[in-house]
Parts: sequence; structure tokens; C-alpha cells
Amino acid sequence: MEFSILMPVYMAAETLEESVQSVLDQAFDDYELLLVEDGSPDECASLCDALAARFPERIRVIHCPHRGTIPTRREAVAEARGDCILWLDADDLMEADSLSCLHRLREEYNNPDMILYEFTAFYEDQRPDDLRPPLFADLTLFEGDEEKKPLFELYIRGNSLDALWAKAVRRSLYQEDPSDYGPCLSNPYGEDALHALYPLTQANRILYTNRRLTRYRIRQNSVMHRFDKDKLAQRLNPGKWDFFEPYMKQWGLWDEEHRTLLKASSYRGVLDGILYFMLEEGYDQKEVSAYARSFVKQHPELKELARSPYLGWKNRLIFRLFASGRFAFLCGAIRFRRRLG
Repeated sequence: MEFSILMPVYMAAETLEESVQSVLDQAFDDYELLLVEDGSPDECASLCDALAARFPERIRVIHCPHRGTIPTRREAVAEARGDCILWLDADDLMEADSLSCLHRLREEYNNPDMILYEFTAFYEDQRPDDLRPPLFADLTLFEGDEEKKPLFELYIRGNSLDALWAKAVRRSLYQEDPSDYGPCLSNPYGEDALHALYPLTQANRILYTNRRLTRYRIRQNSVMHRFDKDKLAQRLNPGKWDFFEPYMKQWGLWDEEHRTLLKASSYRGVLDGILYFMLEEGYDQKEVSAYARSFVKQHPELKELARSPYLGWKNRLIFRLFASGRFAFLCGAIRFRRRLG
């Protein structure tokens, strides 16, 4: 079997069947779809069983007690049978030619250990799709640690390569991962990046294509559409820094510059979340501003990052404006730039 498509399922009753159907509609048929139901309190369990009964040649189901995203993913990896693993969240979609495209690329490029591809972010309202620019030239091949350095740099600097559902990875690279995920269970934010660190490090050949093979749903009832202070604070997640350390040492990038870049990307995760709530309508701006002031007060590192020689001027400016409490000026500048297009 060539592909195992792994789909963690939790509180996704409204979108599960649509996501599954996008897999069943594939023009390529050498695959399995593994639904790993994480003790969901809604009707997901029965929906998974019904789908497996209708398509037993395609779908397998694993029911787990609710343990959260990380254990669910590790359970899915352990049960996968295909040569290559893909992920799809239970509210996202595959393009109809995704598997046939990946099959062709694997044949043409002698089965690379990992294929990175692009995605389309789509909204549930009437806003147009979000198409980020390609990260590299189409069909760029990375072979060996030196050629993989641009990938390592992107992993440290932000989340542009984090998404598991934008990767096709040799199954053994997931199943041989010896990482201890236990310390991350209390705060799984950013777990996509953690699961891919071992495969990224061990892969000998990585192919990038700018083909958009998945559709990522931006839901109005997602975490970023509710002002939840605790969830927002989780974005900082210092545990991620500890998890990255042995990999960055192996990459030869555990120096002051790259440690600063990793920390800055985590802080930007929180600040970008705050800006989202400041710029979108429908939120109590006094509450949002009060949280922003409290976060700045609790994290004097923001002032240090505002002066860091390792950050670009835009990042330094954002940290400086937050550290000085000039939220209105920052939001005004962003709105002005949006109007200019």
C-alpha cells in the first residue's frame, strides 16, 4: 500500500463526512484512511463506525479514550500500514488529484523521504481564499544536511513549515521517532512542528512542490475566534524550546542567534494572536488591551527582543511597539498598510 492518510477525529461531527469524502473522491486508489477517534463527546464515534461500515476496503477506525492531540497522533502513526503517511484534519479537505500528484512525484524523484507541498486556506464565510506565496521554487530537492539548512532555518524562525497536513513522509521516519512527547502533553500548542522534527532531521532527500494539495478550513468557531486568555497564553509554550534544543544542536544551529530567533517566533505567536483580536470586530477591546498590557508586564524579554541584532527591523519594531504599549499606533499602521494593498 502506498499511502496511509491519518485523520485524528475530535469534536468534528459537522465536517467529518465532507473531509472523508474528499479522500474517497481521490483519482488514485492505493491508500487507506485511518480515522483515530479521540473519545469525542459528540457523535463522531458513531459517524466513524458508519463510514467504515460503508467503505470497509478504504477506512479503518481506532477508538481511543480522550487523551489529546499528541497521543492520538502517535497512536495513528503506530497503526499506519502505507509506505507514506499523510495527515488530514477532520475539518480539512484534499484536492481531488492530491494522491495521484504525490504518486507521480514519488516515482519521478525516486521516492524522496519527504514531500512538502502547499495548501489553500479557505473561510466558512464569503471571504476569498488565502494563498500564501510559495516557499521555494517548484520541485526544489534538498539532499543532505547542508542543503536542508534553509528548511531548518524556516522551522526555527516561524511556522511556515509546521503543518503536518502539508507533508507526505516515509512511514518509518514517523514510526522510528524516539522522542519523549510527555513534557509537551500539558501544552500541545505547536505540536505539528514537534512531530515533524525527527523526520525532517533524518530524511536524506526532501522534495518541495508548490502544488496546493490540501484545503485548510479557517473556522469561525475555532480558538482564534474566541478570546480565550489561557489558549492565547499557550502560544508562547517554552516547552517547545526544550523540545527543539537537541535537534538544533544536531543541525549545528544551537547558537545565540538561533535561540533568539526561536524564542522570538514563539513570542510573535502570542503577539499576532493579540493583534488578531485587536483588528477584528466583535471583541471587547478593553479586555483585549488589558490582556496585552498584562502580557507585556509579565514578559520583559520583549524589550530585549526589540533590541536584538538578530531580528529584522519589522520584528524589532513590533516588539518595541508592544513593549511600549503603543497598541493603537501599531493597529493603525497595519490597517493603513491593508488599505494600500
